[in-house]
Amino acid sequence: MKYLVAAFLTLTSFSSFAQNEQWDYYIARFGDKPGYVMVDMNLYNTAPDKKFPNLVITGPRGHNCNANGLPGKEETAVLEDILTATDNFITGVTAKVLTGTFTYKCERLNYYYVKDTVGIRNALGRMYNHSYKDYDYVIEIRPDPEWTSYRTFLYPDESSRNWMDNNKIITNLLLSGDSLTMKRDINYSFYFRSDTDRTSFANYAVSKGYKTDLPVAEKAAKASYPLTVSAYTYVKMDSICATTTDLKQQATLHHGYYEGWAAPLKR
Repeated sequence: MKYLVAAFLTLTSFSSFAQNEQWDYYIARFGDKPGYVMVDMNLYNTAPDKKFPNLVITGPRGHNCNANGLPGKEETAVLEDILTATDNFITGVTAKVLTGTFTYKCERLNYYYVKDTVGIRNALGRMYNHSYKDYDYVIEIRPDPEWTSYRTFLYPDESSRNWMDNNKIITNLLLSGDSLTMKRDINYSFYFRSDTDRTSFANYAVSKGYKTDLPVAEKAAKASYPLTVSAYTYVKMDSICATTTDLKQQATLHHGYYEGWAAPLKR
């Protein structure tokens, strides 16, 4: 089971991936340790791809990791080099789709869906033993025609997606020079199917201490009813995640759609 970990961490860049891929990451607790997941979000709507019915999980075990089982910067670079070699090697053996990378307990593993598994285990073993003798490694091969490991393990659940969305906004504030030490209005945007739904949700928000910007009862350009609710507070990951989880759930009960939040930059 995944338990989300509030942290700001990037183990690799995404610049080398193809343009039709949509790579993102999150950190969650899997059992007693945090795990770092990179996943191609763009595959979810078309999964499973029946041309690639077999799952190959492979990658090295690191030598130097912290108490949480995550490798440091230098170790990560070495593990990335090994995975790059593995990726190139599998490409030469069979058609494949890389769906994600999972770093956990000092292992950095790629998850591939492949067309053909004939000879892959022996071939990968020879590659590791020849070129990376100092590293232990994992090779796991099994049928997964429904892409269950991608859809239910690598792909983030609702809580993780909420954290990812919030993390992007907070990271942008930090990169813009915001220290996050000052209060400001945090504005949450919604759309509703009817003015009745919008008013009902606004009443709920006011009862919870939010300010509301309730427009006149007319449809917006999107043929839906907009609403912004705001709170004057600090930008903190834990409280933002709790707030967005609650507001999204309430908006759904009122036939609404949560669009996101924004906050003014405070240097």
